[in-house]
Amino acid sequence: MSMEQVEVLRAAVCLAAKDERISEREGQILQKLREAAGVGEASFRAMVDMAREDPDYHERQLRFILGDPSRTWRVLLHVANADGQITQEEHDTLRIFAEKLGVPAENVPDVSD
Repeated sequence: MSMEQVEVLRAAVCLAAKDERISEREGQILQKLREAAGVGEASFRAMVDMAREDPDYHERQLRFILGDPSRTWRVLLHVANADGQITQEEHDTLRIFAEKLGVPAENVPDVSD
């Protein structure tokens, strides 16, 4: 388990929960991040609950992710490319995260054929 991956997962959960709901597409990428970080389902659920209910937790994680959005973006891209292709759902989710991170739309990879 990489602490960096866990920190990115926490921050990504906060980003996804920022609008008080986690879409199906956001949930899919969060599950991939959870698996890559080796975080159990119960710990993941606790992260989601904290992101929704604890403004201090949310603020700490957003400071982390926004402090180095390029690193976070690289990790998200790595997860999306882990299976060697970008699906339409992954592309759409990356677009959501890119917007939240301030990443230009042209930096979001196209769907793989």
